[in-house]
Amino acid sequence: MKPILSAFLAASVCAITVPHAAAQTFPDRPIKVIVPYGPGGTDVQMRLAAPFMSKELGQPIVVENKAGGGATIGTTLVRNSPADGYTLLFTGTSALSVVPQMRQTQYTMDDFVPIGTLTGTALIVVSRTDAPFKTLTEMIAYARANPGKINMGSSGVGTTTHMIGEALQITAGVTFTHVPHTGMGQVIAAMMNGSADMMIGVPSAFVANIRAGKLLGLATLGNNRSEFLPGAPTAKEAGFGVVEETKFGLLAPKGTPAETQNRLVAALKTAVQSPEFIDKMRSNFVTALYMTPQQFAQALKDEEKYWVGLLNRPELRSLKEK
Repeated sequence: MKPILSAFLAASVCAITVPHAAAQTFPDRPIKVIVPYGPGGTDVQMRLAAPFMSKELGQPIVVENKAGGGATIGTTLVRNSPADGYTLLFTGTSALSVVPQMRQTQYTMDDFVPIGTLTGTALIVVSRTDAPFKTLTEMIAYARANPGKINMGSSGVGTTTHMIGEALQITAGVTFTHVPHTGMGQVIAAMMNGSADMMIGVPSAFVANIRAGKLLGLATLGNNRSEFLPGAPTAKEAGFGVVEETKFGLLAPKGTPAETQNRLVAALKTAVQSPEFIDKMRSNFVTALYMTPQQFAQALKDEEKYWVGLLNRPELRSLKEK
């Protein structure tokens, strides 16, 4: 009996220690980061961050775009992935705090654990250069005189680029025609060919074209003027109280081992706070911002509260599918 008991105890110890050992060796293979938007926008931030995190983790980070469904396709993919730290989500807050309020989704905010943020950048309002307005004030005046005539591009229904546009319409008392796309690259092309008149998004997607004279920067939605667009006023300066400083960060599926989470958190913090990363972000028109998992979680809850209230307004109830 003793040999059997010894074997049983040895097996029990192995069963207990294997998960811990697995966490201790994390990561031992490449890590995949899913970006639930099309290429040419948000994914650029993660692609620039990947080498810094890879250096800390000792493994490659592979960034994949999985666009569609207002960011729900990629987000659902991560939600359904093994909770082992090898498939992560890089997203703005709206995919978790806004979209589930608008439609039936296969996930909720509680299906993910925040790792931390990489960036926090005020969005900007951009138009095509030959639009019949040159400032935010002129655009709103034109929209009031021509309801529905301005085509507002976005990177998808329910994304931040869409919902902040809705908030601007409510605040200014105007109506745009929403034209959703599946990524920022598509929207920029739409503005270039004249099928979209304006849109709202992160500076990194637009500033190069603005400086090249191909697009026009109308305003920033930060509390202060953007370092990337200093000549443009804030929306508040123009008389419209819309503020959106979108935070983009990493999340893992719920159930990811604490040791694995801690490893990812430490690598993210070191990467985001490094001077090299901060300079790399700035050179690509993005503001680096590190928030702890707890701070990121609170930011998600605060945004959810804000958007729940906004979506219950009569003007936006039609957007809700449930």
